[in-house]
Amino acid sequence: MHWLISLVQLIAAPLMPVVETLISALAASEHRTVSASDCTVAAFAVSTGLIGLLCILSTCWIHAQLRKFRHRARLDSAAGNAALYFREALLESAAQGVIVLRNGNQEREYYGEGKALYEACMASAQSGKLIRAIDTLAEEGTPFTASLGADDGDLALRGAPVAGRAVLYLQKQSATANAERCREILEALPFPVWLRNAKSSIAWANTSFLATLGFATIEDAVAADAVLDWSERDLSAKALSSCKPVEARTSVIVNGEARVFSLGLVPVSAGSVACFATEITQGARIESKLQLACDAQEDMVEKLPLAVAVFDRDQKLTTYNRAYADLWKLPRPWLDTSPSYGDILERLRDERKIPEQRNFAEWKQSHIQSVAKLDQKWQETWHIPNGKSIRMMAQAHLQGGFFLKFTDITEHLRLESSLSLLTQVQKATLDTLDSGIAIFGTDGRLVLHNALFANMWRLSESELVAQPHFAEIANLCTARIGRDGIWGMVSCAVNSAAPESLGEWGKTKRADGRVISLSLSRLPNGATVVTFTDLTDLERFDSLENDKSHAVA
Repeated sequence: MHWLISLVQLIAAPLMPVVETLISALAASEHRTVSASDCTVAAFAVSTGLIGLLCILSTCWIHAQLRKFRHRARLDSAAGNAALYFREALLESAAQGVIVLRNGNQEREYYGEGKALYEACMASAQSGKLIRAIDTLAEEGTPFTASLGADDGDLALRGAPVAGRAVLYLQKQSATANAERCREILEALPFPVWLRNAKSSIAWANTSFLATLGFATIEDAVAADAVLDWSERDLSAKALSSCKPVEARTSVIVNGEARVFSLGLVPVSAGSVACFATEITQGARIESKLQLACDAQEDMVEKLPLAVAVFDRDQKLTTYNRAYADLWKLPRPWLDTSPSYGDILERLRDERKIPEQRNFAEWKQSHIQSVAKLDQKWQETWHIPNGKSIRMMAQAHLQGGFFLKFTDITEHLRLESSLSLLTQVQKATLDTLDSGIAIFGTDGRLVLHNALFANMWRLSESELVAQPHFAEIANLCTARIGRDGIWGMVSCAVNSAAPESLGEWGKTKRADGRVISLSLSRLPNGATVVTFTDLTDLERFDSLENDKSHAVA
């Protein structure tokens, strides 16, 4: 307590002159003299204030020290828990060696056989890949697993972040255990696997290899120097000399049945060759059938009279026939380079073998887009400058792309035009006759008629332009004129197989009372010509002449 009084006196001493001045000023303001009690009260007030200030400051200092102590305690507790968790994680790994990686210039921490195993890993041929994985683990915390080969066995590695640190776990695997495990796996494979030594002799084979060649044990196969194919030794020597895998295909008789195998020979350590064979009998048969079907299809396309060209999804020419090359006079060596459809159009334009276009670039782009986006059959006709007319048909291909068919229809259009002209001449000729003429084909349909026939039977040209069957014509005539036996005679004539029975059928009266002369004849092509002659006026004239003669008599 004495130190506190001394401290107060030490702090209050500089303040006493100021206090005495204030007391004198207060006494003068009250018009009285300074007394001893005034100095005592002032000293007590100053001392009390200083003591209170010191208490407050000491309380704040103690509180700050307490906060620092609590924060330090929490940090120490977290560090202790992290260290404990880290140690537990290392103990639970059950690895032969553990390495704790440090960042920057800090040294690594090795546990168990970690240092020796890590040095063995760095001496491996795969150390470069391992170093990259370790760097990624240290920088980004990406875990990894790896297995490296060593002289006395394999090393299994696992990298993982533990408590904010990068840790490597290393485990040595004995070569004997690995070899036994690999042997079990190879024995379980359903296809032949065997090993040949540097002299191309059998060193080991799995059960499938022995069963395929009919051997009971590996000793029997070694004694017989078994081979799946006679070329196998040469392939094995080739694989050893080139240090590269070799593949081949061979046919083997298994249980009296020919089977196709795909051979693979891969050089391994110690001058040995690992061999395996996969049966592809079914695939080879399917491939053979598919190739035969493709050859037959190509042969059929080659012999088609139509010009055919097939383009893939990239609009490259993949297949064409001789008719296509001959139609456009394109050299086959150039077509064999698989030009694009656009290149072919460019060449045909240069040789003036396609229709002239005002803007060829715009037409070509629009044409290619129309052909390439086909969802159904599409066709158009080209009238090219040399006078030919080509019909082009395009259709989408099932495997993508499209195929085009070209037909030279120049002669067809010429014949069609000639036939149309001939038909017009024949019709004009028939129209000059005084009788109604109708020609029916072998199928009973109307082929040709004149205007007098339509007028006689009250039929319009719109009803006859579709070449209706004579039964339809008979129904129309019956509905408009009435039922009679005329069209029954026509039906018998058209369906008759004896042309000699046709001829002049004579006169008959129609349902409306008009007298019709019916004549039928057969043309060389089997068509039937039916001639209708209206004799009504002639019959009336003959009747009047007979009446006059009877009156004169």
